[in-house]
Amino acid sequence: NLDKLFVVSSVCDPQPSTLIIDKTIAAAELKGIEPVLVFTKTDLSDTTELKDIYGSIGIRCYFVSAADGVGVDDLRPELTGCISAFTGNSGVGKSTLLNLLVPELELATGETSKKLGRGRHTTRHVELYPVEGGYVADTPGFSTMDIERYELFRKEELPEGFREFAPYLGECKFTSCSHTCEKGCAVLKAVEEGKISRSRIDSYIAMYNEVKDIKEWQLSKQKMYDHRRGSAGVRRRF
Repeated sequence: NLDKLFVVSSVCDPQPSTLIIDKTIAAAELKGIEPVLVFTKTDLSDTTELKDIYGSIGIRCYFVSAADGVGVDDLRPELTGCISAFTGNSGVGKSTLLNLLVPELELATGETSKKLGRGRHTTRHVELYPVEGGYVADTPGFSTMDIERYELFRKEELPEGFREFAPYLGECKFTSCSHTCEKGCAVLKAVEEGKISRSRIDSYIAMYNEVKDIKEWQLSKQKMYDHRRGSAGVRRRF
């Protein structure tokens, strides 16, 4: 029942994974949820590469710093009047960001483990908070990304999770084009022409290879799991 999913990634500490970001975006897109990208810790590292990848794909993208508050006020209106959730790797600063946006939440925060290079889990469960006429959920972070964590996709659906592919779908030489290696693929041609990021097509191909052999019974099992998970609900804080 989410309206928006805030996909949070730090620009460093821990290092961003474009594959994780792209998997999360695709999961939102294919579920009809509006993804919003948020990159944190911008005071610690250059953001040029990330802006080059995500600045032109048609998804709203924010660059913020908890240290000096840069970009936080720009993000705040996104919470108004909707049901949203913040998700991302452990240690990227989801709870810290929510505390800046809504100080009365007073969420627990943690630091990135210097030994392991990844964040420690500070959020242990999904909790729903009333904010700006809507609700926002802080979710537990994850340290590894598996496509089964979100959703099993049909390979035929996957291109719809990459909105910048849309102008080129249906323009390929072969109607059965997978957009991974075929000659005459309009999507791959757009990559070569610099119209689609190489990073994004690499993520798409990695995801396609993960889901290309998924069977219908696996999709049915996933739907049953989603139903049970939805029935369990989330904790609300008032």
